[in-house]
Amino acid sequence: MDNPWMLLFPLFSALGYAVSALFLKKAMEEGAGVLRTGFVANLTMGLISLPFLAGHHSPLGEGNLPMTPFLAAIFFFAGQIFTFLALRKGDVSVATPLMGSKVIFVATFSVFLLPEPVPLAWWIAALLTFWSVWLLRIGRPADRKKLMVSILYALLSALSFAVCDVLVQRHGEEWGFSLFVPLLFSSVALASFAFVPFFNEPLRAIPKQAWPWLAPGAALLALQAMSMAFALSTYGSATAVNVVYSLRGILSIFLVITIGAYFGNTERNAGSRAMTRRFISGILILIAVILVLL
Repeated sequence: MDNPWMLLFPLFSALGYAVSALFLKKAMEEGAGVLRTGFVANLTMGLISLPFLAGHHSPLGEGNLPMTPFLAAIFFFAGQIFTFLALRKGDVSVATPLMGSKVIFVATFSVFLLPEPVPLAWWIAALLTFWSVWLLRIGRPADRKKLMVSILYALLSALSFAVCDVLVQRHGEEWGFSLFVPLLFSSVALASFAFVPFFNEPLRAIPKQAWPWLAPGAALLALQAMSMAFALSTYGSATAVNVVYSLRGILSIFLVITIGAYFGNTERNAGSRAMTRRFISGILILIAVILVLL
């Protein structure tokens, strides 16, 4: 890894995601709904990315596939849908850590789709991350059906975002961040208009009490996504970036315990056995991050 400082971007994204998850779950509980929350978040993402187009001046090379940003947008869009379903149907402290399994998918896809090999230390870090995620998953006493639904959506989200991340690393540098990423996120925003016919109520009917949670949650989600995209398209190292990004699982649990009550979140009542597993999980994540940094 030529520039370890680039890992500050996924670290910021990990914190931003953990905080945004609390805001968005609260917004959905206040009546924003899954589809309308997804629509607002994706539209915010597209709008925030558009000003970066002004910084693009160089022409595309002949080797660039014209549909690559739109292909990445398809997988990102699918990942967003599964993310909101996982948050709405399950718990933040289950869904968010489980999404850390993305690092395993990224490492696997990198072998086949990226020109650079994945170092052994990163594979070990990825496996430690997955193990820590598994410990977090079994540590939360919850209704089995609700738990399995949350796990399914979280894993589908991780798989979709993993494909997107590898595509961003593979083609983002060729296109340039200022072109590839705005095309990706604006495509996701446009695709979100497909949600509109399925809204239970129009966007203007979102309850007033939901907006103080929805607006900052959508903004944070957009900013952390931009930060991840910048790291992947500029510096590469998708596996290393995602190992650090997996800290969002630990951060989400820390936030649930410390400030969750402010969001009306009661997930911290998990019991001593669950907290022990989460402590062990945190140590495994820390070891994984150290392996990547070294």
